[in-house]
Amino acid sequence: MSLPPIRRQVLVPAPADRAFDVFTRRIGTWWPVARHSVYGAGATPAFRDGQLIETGPEGDEVPWGTVLDWEPPRLLRLTWHPGYEAERASEVEVSFAPVTDTLTMVTLTHRGWERFPDPQAAREEYRNGWPLVLGGYAADVPAETQKDGEVWLVLTYTPAAGVGRPVDHPDFAGHPQFLQRLKERGVLVAAGPFPASGEGMTVVRVPAGEVGDLLDEANRDDTSVSRGVLEVQVRPWRVMVTGPRS
Repeated sequence: MSLPPIRRQVLVPAPADRAFDVFTRRIGTWWPVARHSVYGAGATPAFRDGQLIETGPEGDEVPWGTVLDWEPPRLLRLTWHPGYEAERASEVEVSFAPVTDTLTMVTLTHRGWERFPDPQAAREEYRNGWPLVLGGYAADVPAETQKDGEVWLVLTYTPAAGVGRPVDHPDFAGHPQFLQRLKERGVLVAAGPFPASGEGMTVVRVPAGEVGDLLDEANRDDTSVSRGVLEVQVRPWRVMVTGPRS
């Protein structure tokens, strides 16, 4: 059975062009090389000549991957093989979606686990590692003054790897409980499953200043997500037309 991608998200308090610039041009300032690199502390990763290359303290170099798509400020996609030959490369994609003029939702998707000798173990390792990496990135993005306003968000849910039918899992109960809390707060617009697929969608409308909290809550407070039953992706939705019930 092929394993689904890992998706990890972080909200940064800057427009998309700056978010892209910090992730790419300034990657050497925030990447946690002491824990996640080939040469360790003192190394520096940088994009150069269509590749992401790590330079060690003694000047040795090793490629981490080759850029497949470079579309500032929207998308970065590259092969991924730090410390391994290119034939074992998986794939990392990073998208930058504007939430407001001064907020950007950054989504990292890692796929291609079949290239690893032990796909499940590799996926688990990266599942735990990417949040640390993205946390360091978000902390390095210079914050801009945030504007007031309301934001629509779409939360899409997919079954986690190996779960089967999420509704049959004992930890699925955390999902309707989470939705009920959103409803009681007055931010829930609609929620429900896609018939027969195990997937679902939730639409919320929150103040711009609460988007980061909502992202954290969707991953932490919904126990169906935090306990590995569902995986969630939060996406900004620019609503152009609404009906009388909205």
